[in-house]
Amino acid sequence: MPKRKSGSKIKSGGAITKSSNNNVKRTTDNNKNQRNLQLGGVAGFIAVAVALVCNRLGGNSGVNINSNINSNIIDASDLLQRVQKSSSFELKHNRTLIATENIASQTVLMELPRELMIWDLDAVRNEFIREEILMTTIPGTVAKRAALLSAYLALLRNDFSSDHDLQLQTSVAKQVPSYDEYKTFHPVLASIEQMELLLGNHSPAFRDLLVLRQSLNNEYDSFIASSDKFASLVSREDYLSCRLAVQSRAFQIPGVLPESEIPKSEQEHYSETIQLDFTNDGVLSIEIINDWMNSHINNNVMVGGYDAVKRRGRAWSTKAIQPGQELIMDYGRFHDYVLFGQYGYVPSDGTGVTITSVAAYHNIIDDDLPDLEQMMPYLQFDHGYPECIEKELHPAAFRLKELKSRYLRKIAIDSSRWALPLPPRLTTDVTPPSTTILPDDYTVPSFGTEVYEFLETHGLSISLPCRLVTLTEDDLDNAEDFLLKDIETLEKAPSPLDTPTLQLEELQVSPAWMIRTIHCLRMMASAQKDMYATTIESKTREIMTLARDGKSNNLEFNAAHVMLGEMQSLEALETWALDVLQSVSGMEGLSPQELYVRSEPC
Repeated sequence: MPKRKSGSKIKSGGAITKSSNNNVKRTTDNNKNQRNLQLGGVAGFIAVAVALVCNRLGGNSGVNINSNINSNIIDASDLLQRVQKSSSFELKHNRTLIATENIASQTVLMELPRELMIWDLDAVRNEFIREEILMTTIPGTVAKRAALLSAYLALLRNDFSSDHDLQLQTSVAKQVPSYDEYKTFHPVLASIEQMELLLGNHSPAFRDLLVLRQSLNNEYDSFIASSDKFASLVSREDYLSCRLAVQSRAFQIPGVLPESEIPKSEQEHYSETIQLDFTNDGVLSIEIINDWMNSHINNNVMVGGYDAVKRRGRAWSTKAIQPGQELIMDYGRFHDYVLFGQYGYVPSDGTGVTITSVAAYHNIIDDDLPDLEQMMPYLQFDHGYPECIEKELHPAAFRLKELKSRYLRKIAIDSSRWALPLPPRLTTDVTPPSTTILPDDYTVPSFGTEVYEFLETHGLSISLPCRLVTLTEDDLDNAEDFLLKDIETLEKAPSPLDTPTLQLEELQVSPAWMIRTIHCLRMMASAQKDMYATTIESKTREIMTLARDGKSNNLEFNAAHVMLGEMQSLEALETWALDVLQSVSGMEGLSPQELYVRSEPC
């Protein structure tokens, strides 16, 4: 790993400033740090307004069939012919659009009529959905909307109705990937044992996958508990495949639904009965054209611009595209571990976002606060004390240690205080020719010196746990009272993820305390990196072997990239902290006792 350009000098430590980039998303949709699902991502439709012509609570889907559109759609090629506005590209067998001619920037490529969209509003207006599963409890607004749309999509794909008004939507539903297709590459459908082997059970990506798998399966369990009819029509495999399709292919069409399109009585009905606000939040929509394009931060196609009058969305080129190049959209800005769990891939060129963390001994993705015992490993080193703390011999230090454990527990699942997103390993504005075929000169991404410049500014934004762990009675007057006030603040907070800035974060600390804090940061990063049953060098060789063997578009390749990114991110924090410590070695005016740190637990 490249070294930093220059060392850091420590005089004293100021307040902990949380990085503006420190936004580690969570999986579940509660009043927490929500995971930013595709259901409202950056690439969602930019709606001028949203118009619907539909039946009101009368049992039909809410989609008017345009008599000019033949509902006997057979396959994806037929669908493409109906939406294609330019003949300069074609659909390949692997669900990928490839340019066949030069495409100028701002060329309208496709127009998608409302009749070929499937909205969550269609789902809740469907008679079967309303009678059987509409009132099923699904925690979280985003998850509930996605679950209802997934259930409706699965019903359509399984031909649950002979209603002529549903034929077009049924044809679209049959084009989304099947369970067997997803199972070949998507980590949610792989066995837990396989994913633990590929990622390691301490990996943030692995822990996120466990939460996501459980959440999606719980949704299905809730639906079949509500309706035997639904259980007979939709298998778990059916639901999971459609849920993954919604998770990765549904976009939010934002905007206010006018009362002329959804009467106030209907608005109030959904708001009161299922707590969904279609009036102000727009709709969630399955778009078949999203299934034909992969994602990259440097996309060459934009999807959006829903026209409320013509009732059409469109896709257009945002830059010139050469023959043979892939048409690529942008799903939005997500961390790599989120992309992996949600879409089943990560960008292999390093343009994605990885995270570094000091959460060496507990899971920050958990929904509930851990037991006190789970936080004790952070306090096993007794930094700053020449002797290990014993209750009888060091009563004041022991009382302070007990308060530290309570404090740590209160902040345990606030990921913004434990994990920091790092800048991409590769920054470029070049669109790759392909998202699935690696270039001949492919190299595995790694961090440059820029990451250390970033950590110079933002690294201490996740230092609160270590600042707390390395505190001694000599660092603060009335240290116990100081911590008790912060604990009281945390206990009064609306939730563990909605807390104000704490006193300990705003405190100016001494050079000795800051040095111990940075030593702790290094140890936490090193401890996590050592938990992987491999090295960065070995994982790099593994990825290059897979690439040379043409196995660059499968579960193993993507999982290897996820693990590599996690390890590299931890090494970046470890190296930065070590460099800072080396730059202040021999600082005058510090006693050995003040700097006493341990590498082995007491």
